Amino acid sequence: MGRLARAALATALSCSLAALAACAPPTQPPPPTTCATDDIGIAAGAPLMYLSDSELDREFDAIRAVGARWLRVDIDWSVIEPNRGQQNWSVPDRVVDRARARGLEVVGIIAYTPAWARVAGGGDTHGYPADPATFAGFARQAAQRYSTRVTHWEIWNEPNLTNFFRPRPDVGRYVELLAAAAPAVKSVQPNARILNGGLAPAVDNGSDISPVTFVQQLYARGAHQYFDILSVHPYSYPALPSDASTQSWNTFYRMRLMRDTMVQYGDAATPVWATEFGAPTGTASNAVSTQRQADIIADGIAEARRLGWVQKVFVYSMRDRGTNRADVEQNFGLLYQNFSAKPSRAVVASAASGCAAANGTLESTNTPADAVW
Repeated sequence: MGRLARAALATALSCSLAALAACAPPTQPPPPTTCATDDIGIAAGAPLMYLSDSELDREFDAIRAVGARWLRVDIDWSVIEPNRGQQNWSVPDRVVDRARARGLEVVGIIAYTPAWARVAGGGDTHGYPADPATFAGFARQAAQRYSTRVTHWEIWNEPNLTNFFRPRPDVGRYVELLAAAAPAVKSVQPNARILNGGLAPAVDNGSDISPVTFVQQLYARGAHQYFDILSVHPYSYPALPSDASTQSWNTFYRMRLMRDTMVQYGDAATPVWATEFGAPTGTASNAVSTQRQADIIADGIAEARRLGWVQKVFVYSMRDRGTNRADVEQNFGLLYQNFSAKPSRAVVASAASGCAAANGTLESTNTPADAVW
């Protein structure tokens, strides 16, 4: 999500993998200082919603087997209500029900606008809603429908990117959506936890808005009263998240600046969730090797635990979405498309099991899905 923008950002900053390899710190991450047994999740991406039942079940079994306990999925208004007043919830129902049956906790992303509700000039479904109250009405319906199955709600996705908030990002417009939707959710689900739309890597270029700037503007507008968790997509590839030499652009490292804003406004108790994080393998110009992907993910999980205030890391994604190695969008998985494992799969499993063992809650992952590794 938003990875084309991240590719452009990496190009603009002239950051090559070869140069980073020379200056990066050792790939062995520091030992974790604290961890929770449920601090690893999977950001699934929209293609998950349309897998066959058998493939969906197999992917969920793989998620459980790797030790992840959370799943981030779309509750896509444009899919559910393409025509006003005519709703079909079968797509998210199937995914949410199967995920919950396996004990996965779900973060539902309330996002994307049907044509009839879209702002003028919004273009596709990523155009933001014209009327915050109408969007809030849908958010209330989603919370009511999934009141016993989903307790965490993310309001939109990557609103700091033109690609996801058309015709262009606007913090004021986003705050209007958040201020309408968050109370609507809590009106039917008082104990729900609200996340802002996860903020993607970007620079302030007159179109996209950097996540650091976006967070500053959210807080300056008082928007932190509407969310319980700050959601960020701290992609750092090809750098390691902890590499201080890349702090001028490395979004994972720059979460420290976002945290500074939170502390400045007296909001230090609010946790940060990395709701998308990972790296693409393959042959694209901005892809990394499978070992480098594993190193980046290992370092990110360890760094989150060391920092303490990054409460969860959602790896994007469990499985490659295709077999074209030249298409960066198809190659973020811990598994290849055929379910065979990349080195990163073992990294995540080790991080999850190590934390569980440290907390005395290690459980067996002896599921049929393990047979493919």
